[in-house]
Formats: sequence, structure tokens, C-alpha cells
Amino acid sequence: MRKARSMQFNTFINIMSSVGVLAVNISVSFFLSPYIIRTIGIEANGFVTLANNFITYADIIVMALNAMAARFISIAYIQKDYEKANLYYNSVFWGNLIIDAALLIPATVLVLWLDSFVNVPTEILFDVKILFAIIFFTFFIKTGFPNWDCGTYITNRLDRTYIPNIFFALFRVVFLIGIFMFFTPHVWYIGLTSCLVSLGVLAVSGYNTHQLTPELKIELRHPVCSLRVIQELVGSGIWSSIANVGNMLFSGLDLLICNIYLGPTLMGVLSLSKILGSIILQLGESVRGAVGPELTIYYAKGDKDTMLHSIKRTMKMTSALLPIPVGGVIVMADLFFELWVPSQNAKLLWALCVLGLLNRVFNSGVVALYNVYSVVNKVKINAVIMIVSGAISIGITIGLLQFTEYPLYVVAGVSSIVTIIKEYTVTVPITTSLLGYKWYQFYPQIGLSVISTLLVIGVGILVRQIIPVTSWITFFTAVAIIAAISFFMNVMIILNKEERKVLLGKLKSRIPFMH
Repeated sequence: MRKARSMQFNTFINIMSSVGVLAVNISVSFFLSPYIIRTIGIEANGFVTLANNFITYADIIVMALNAMAARFISIAYIQKDYEKANLYYNSVFWGNLIIDAALLIPATVLVLWLDSFVNVPTEILFDVKILFAIIFFTFFIKTGFPNWDCGTYITNRLDRTYIPNIFFALFRVVFLIGIFMFFTPHVWYIGLTSCLVSLGVLAVSGYNTHQLTPELKIELRHPVCSLRVIQELVGSGIWSSIANVGNMLFSGLDLLICNIYLGPTLMGVLSLSKILGSIILQLGESVRGAVGPELTIYYAKGDKDTMLHSIKRTMKMTSALLPIPVGGVIVMADLFFELWVPSQNAKLLWALCVLGLLNRVFNSGVVALYNVYSVVNKVKINAVIMIVSGAISIGITIGLLQFTEYPLYVVAGVSSIVTIIKEYTVTVPITTSLLGYKWYQFYPQIGLSVISTLLVIGVGILVRQIIPVTSWITFFTAVAIIAAISFFMNVMIILNKEERKVLLGKLKSRIPFMH
């Protein structure tokens, strides 16, 4: 009989596999994005990001029901109350179908009269409308299926979701290049490819849930649904929706504001500059999300001491890992853009990228604390914080646009500055208090992540002086050296002797991706 994997090892595998998926996606974007920009133009490419932002807006409504679903289903399932778990599981399913039906009309109106809402060049209007239609169709399909993500969440086997995503990422690049080569290029091909990938992900998620949590079933013949359960889920989840509105005010409206105030061309430039920052954000979310199931399981068992230890461990991991790409991008992004999109203004893209990334210098250790709100079911506090700070950010941005001579820099940078203030003055002390500790408990750890980032930047500047970057070969050589030195340096600074021993032992061990 195969030996059961420990909770910590499952979480380690989750983190490593999520980072692996992200690495593949980065590689895909690295080769694919310049090709797409050359093929369809920077304006059309900007509308891909804008269309996905509109899905983010729709997700605000869906999140009210779904944000806390995995938590409630997981706790009931772990406590072996399968009847209650299925009640949550089925109620979410039927509630999502109702949401789909309610959103169908506004989505149709947006697609048909898209040029009334955003600035779209006439020559690509029809293509952009098809793009929006496909992306909304994908959203409705994903929302209308059961909450199949909870199977891997409950069992802390997120690797069974992450690893297949590597193959879907490879399929995406092969299919997209193939369709661009053999047919007349259109921007909606990108939406079509994303739709096919989403269907594949749904199929894998359904299989995983059936295999890992066979007790969870959708009752179609005798529908199981409870208005009380939906009210309970929405009562908690609505605050996650409000928090997402705040997050949207921070970063989800910048492209729309740019489109309205500055036009579609500059929107495309801003969208391009956000690519590296978006990757780092995904990395932080991957690490944070990978530890979420472990914290939920400990909380369901009432083991708060172990939960606190897990949070501290995650904070140390993010403080050791995230400063490396953050510092590396700050030092090397101008050279990256020069090589990657030589037709664009690399210095402008670098400046916009650094402004958008500035908050990451200061919050590498903070991302782990966001799990606390959902695990202890105190998402209302986070919602209020996010909506107030997000409103402040958007208000300052629009206000400054009326006076500044550098509007792109304002759109890119204001949200970062407001985020830094919010994280250090509100997020850290409140989440620490929710855990029952003094408000200043985690500040020393977070300070280490800032010092770590600054040291990575220093290493990067030194390496640039030694290795002149004139090609992709020299670029990646410099990046590899910066990453290697920085990783060693961060591990020595942030982790203690025992933690370094454990981390290196895990890295040397054979990682079984799928069982």
C-alpha cells in the first residue's frame, strides 16, 4: 500500500506544482505575446486584457455565492457530515445557474453595443465583439458547472489541478500559432483558445472531484437546494465580492480608465507593461492559494497553533521567493522589453512596469496573511478595508489625471502607493489581531522581505555591470546568475538552520506529481 503523504508535503507539492504551472505560462507568454502583437497589433491585444477585466467585474456577483463555498463544503466534508457537504455543494450549483441566467441579458447588451461603452477602432470592432462574446460564453460555462474545484481543495491535492494545466498551456500555444498560421488572423482566436482550454480544465476538475471526493454528487432527479444555505454562503461571500470591488478599483479599472481618458493605443501600451507584474502577482497568489487548504483543514480540526505555524512558514517562503522575481524585474525589465518587443518604447514600458510593481517590493510577506480572513470567516473586515482603500486609489487617480502631464504614470503608480500604505497600516495589524496576537507580531518578518528585495536589486545592478546584455543568451545568463545568487542569499537571511535543512531536503527529494 502506498504511504499516505503528510499535510506539509502535500502543501509543498502544491506550491512547487503551482510555480511549475506559472513557469510554463510565463514561457508560453514569452514566446506568444510578441507574435500576437506583431500579428494583430498592440491595440487589439489590449482588448484581450480589457475583455478579461469585464469578466472580473461579472465575477464580483458570482463571488458572493462562491467565495466561501469551498470553505463550508470542506469543513463539513472533513467532519464527515456528507449530507451537509452535499447540501452546500448542490445549493451552490443551482444558485450559479440562476446567476448565469441573470447576467445573460447585460452581457448580451454589452457585446452588441460594445462601442457605446469603450473606445474601439472601427476596423477591429467586429472582431473585438466576437472576442467579448466568446469570453463571456466561457464565463457562463465555467459558472454553470458544479464547483469541481473543491475536490482537490478538500483533500489538499491541488497538484492534480496544477499539473494538467501545464499541458493545457502547451496546447494553447500550439493551437493558437496553428490557427494564426493557417487562417486570416483575428483577435477572437485568443478567446476561442481560452474557451477550449477552460473546457479541458473543467473536465479534469470533474474527474478529480469524482475520484477524490466521491461522496459529493449533484442531484438532478431530486434537486437538493436550500435557500437558508444560499443565504449563509452569500452572507459570508458578499463581503468577498465587496473586497473584490476594492481590488478592482486598485487594478481592474486602470485599463478602462486609460481607454476612456487616454485612448486605445495607450491602453495597449499600459496592458503590455503590466505583463511582468501580473506574472509576479500570480506567483504570490499561487503560493498563498496553495497553503489555503492546509489552513482550512487545521481550522476545521480546531488546531489553531499548527495553523499559526503554517502561516509563519508561508510568510517565510514568500519572503524568500517573491523578492527574487520582483527585484529581478526592476533591474532587468528595460532590457527585457528591448529584446522582447523592439518596436515599442522599452524605457516607457520599464517605468510603467516598475510603478505597477512598486507595492510588491513591500508586500512579499503580506500575501500569506490574506488567508486569515477567509479561514476564520472574517471577510467583512477585509471587504471594508479593500473598498475604502480602492475608492481612495481610484479617486486620486482620476483627480490627478485632470492636472498631470504624465497621465500614464499616474494610472500605473497611484494604486501601488495606496496599496503599500494599506498593507502596512491596516492589513498586517488586523490579521495578526484576528489570530489573537499582538498587532506588531509580523512586522520584523515583513521587514526582512523588504531588505531581501533591495539586496536582490543590488545583486542585479552588479551583474549588469559585469555581463553586458546584447542578446537573449546574455540576458538569460544574467537572469540565471541573479536568481541563483539571490536565492542563496535569501535562504541564508530569512530561513533559520532547521528551515534551510528542511527546504533543501524537499528540493532534493523526488516529487511525485500525481498519485
